[in-house]
This record gives sequence, structure tokens and C-alpha cells, in this order.
Amino acid sequence: MQPAPSPPVPGPLSPVSPGFVALYMAAQVGAYIAFIPLLTLLLPLKAEAIDPVGRAQILSQVALWGAVTAGVAGVMAGMIGDRTRHWPGGRSIWMILGLAGTVFSYVLIHAATTQAALMAAIIVLQISLNLMLNPLAATLAERVPGRQKGTVAGFTGLAFPLSSLFGALAIGVWLTGETERLTAVVVVTVAMVVPFIVMTFRAPRLSDSKPRFRPSLSALKDRDFLIAFGSRLLVQTGVALNVLYLLFFLDQEAGVDRALKGMRIEVVVAVLLATSTALSVVAGLIGGRVSDRLGRRKSLVFAGAALLAAGSLLMALAPHWPGPWFAQAILGAGVGLYGITDAVLVAEVLPDPADAGRDMGLINVAVTAAQTLAPLLGIIVLASFGDDLQPIYLMGAVLTFSGGAAVMAIRRVH
Repeated sequence: MQPAPSPPVPGPLSPVSPGFVALYMAAQVGAYIAFIPLLTLLLPLKAEAIDPVGRAQILSQVALWGAVTAGVAGVMAGMIGDRTRHWPGGRSIWMILGLAGTVFSYVLIHAATTQAALMAAIIVLQISLNLMLNPLAATLAERVPGRQKGTVAGFTGLAFPLSSLFGALAIGVWLTGETERLTAVVVVTVAMVVPFIVMTFRAPRLSDSKPRFRPSLSALKDRDFLIAFGSRLLVQTGVALNVLYLLFFLDQEAGVDRALKGMRIEVVVAVLLATSTALSVVAGLIGGRVSDRLGRRKSLVFAGAALLAAGSLLMALAPHWPGPWFAQAILGAGVGLYGITDAVLVAEVLPDPADAGRDMGLINVAVTAAQTLAPLLGIIVLASFGDDLQPIYLMGAVLTFSGGAAVMAIRRVH
């Protein structure tokens, strides 16, 4: 006999205003701009500048240890945020520190001339990013009522596609020098995150009671939470494989130099990201609204993961141009639909609202663990198949589909 599913956990009741949603969305986009263009373009280009021959190995090693750092930092940031959320300013205190650290890390990235220096810079960046990202993740669970979660997540879920579009246009097309590119990322991040910090710093405290400080992994004892964690880990690993090796895939597998003569590889990446971004925005906004109206999260999460799997499979089976263009379009739609609906599902599956920051930090370990697994799997594939990157995308298809299927076993959320 199976145990009965855990009852839903009550959440906030007061609706959030359009102004709150706008600033929250802007902060999410700004925080994502701090690392998405880095992963898709800046870090691969920096690795190539340090060692053109060993660029893939440098990229994999730096991404691996950066992701390990992010996993630990995410949980710690959540625990600290839960402990101090009743302070004046609450979680915003840590966002300020994280933003300052992010700016400093970009100075270190610019100055890096060796693999060790680049790795140190990325470690600083990952710690700083999690001090920003964890309070943003906890906001959806703590401040947004259930009837608005899908819609708000639909807007804030634009962070990934819009940050990808920024990277495509600003980093891939408009700017060509490393200094200009890094500066653009820093300036835009600061400009978009600061208004939300100011608003939340002045907002009423979430709780007058002293929060419990429980530095444990007890949430992983909750069946539905554990399934959501595993599902996100599998899907995000597949997504990370696509993002991490996209530039190198296009350079050596797609025949871009023959099909699109005279076009820089960064511009080709920009074209693909612009296409996937447009479809991601549409799929995300529609998915969020449909999710709220139907009250059904799991089937839409699975549908998004299935699209991700289809896009990765097409990359593996049709690597020559224009195959990757169509593949990235499908992936974009999958990212939008999956990202929004999974964010709502996770916010509703948290075991205890009092530990929202800790548990969101814990669930986000799935994302950072995916950033660890992706380069680790990449290293294994490169060692097994040489320079052939197609098996990486085949692996991504299997992982994303498996993760989407797993979420159907969750009981507490429809």
C-alpha cells in the first residue's frame, strides 16, 4: 500500500502588483545575463585564447569546478537567507554582496591568462551569483500566491531566453573586443538588478518570528521533492550539454564555414540563439498562462522536456547546416515551456515554506550539479570518441526525456 501524498503547503495570499512583477523579471534577466553569455560565448572564447589546442579540456575543467562551487554556495546562500530574512532588508542584503562579488569576478576573468586564474575567477563568480540567485528563487515561493505563480513565472522565465538573446546580439554581433564584452555584461547586470534590490530592501519583513536554522538535507526525505530534484538534474544536464558545446559543435561539426562563408562563428551562434529565444518567449508565456488556468503542471513540464529531447536528438542526427538551426528552434521552445512550468511545480512542491530559501537552494543544486555533470560527461565522451561531439547531443536527448518522464510520478502537484 502506497503512502498518501503529502498535503499542499499553504503559500502567500496577497496578489503581487504589476510593478513588482516588472522589477522581479528585470532582476532575473540581469542575474542571468551575468552568466548565460559567459557560458555560451565568453568562456569558450576565453578558453580558446588561453590554449587554442586544449580549449575543450580547459572549458570542461573550469566549468566542472565552477559548478561544484555553485552547488555548495547555493545551499549555503539559502540557509543564510532563511536565517536572516527577518532582518531589515532581509534577503536583499545578500543580493547586494552577490552583485558586488559578480562585478569583481568579471575583473578577474578579464585578467586571467592561465587555466588556474580563469578557474579562480569562475569560482568567485559562482559564489557571488548564488548570493543573488537564491533570494530571487525564494521570492516566487514566499511572495507570490499560487493563482499568480504560473503567470509570474512566465514573465520571470524570460530570463534565460532574453539573456541568451543579449549574448547573441551584444556579445556575438555588436561587440568584438573582450574588454567591451565583459564591461557590457557587468553594466547591464547592475542596471537590471539594483531596482529590485531597492524595492525589496524597503519591503515589509516576511516574518516577525525568528526563523529556524536547520542546516540539513531533510527536504530530500520528502518523496515529491526528491523526484522534482532528480527530474531537474537530468533535464538541466541535457540543457547544459547543449549550451556548453554549442560553439565548438558549430565550428567543427556543422560545416558552417562552407555553408555560410565569411560569417564569424559568434554571429552564427547569435542567429541560433535569436531564433531559440523568440520561440522560448512565446512558449514560456503561453505555458505559464495555460498552467495557471488548468492548474496542471506535470504534463506541461513533460511536454517541455520532450521538446528539449527532440532538439538535442536532431542536433545529433542532422549536424550539418541548417540542421542545427531547426534543432535550436525546437530546443528554444522546450526551454521556454519547461523552464516556466518546472519553476512553478518546484515552488508548489516545497515541503515547508519556513525553509523556502534553504530548499530552493537545495533544489537549485540540481542545476549546479548539472553544470558539474555536463562537463564531466563531456570529458568522458571526448576521451571515448575523440573530437566527435554528436554523442554529447545524443546523450542530452536521453537525459532530458528521462527527466521529463520522471516528473509524472509527483503526487502533491497535478
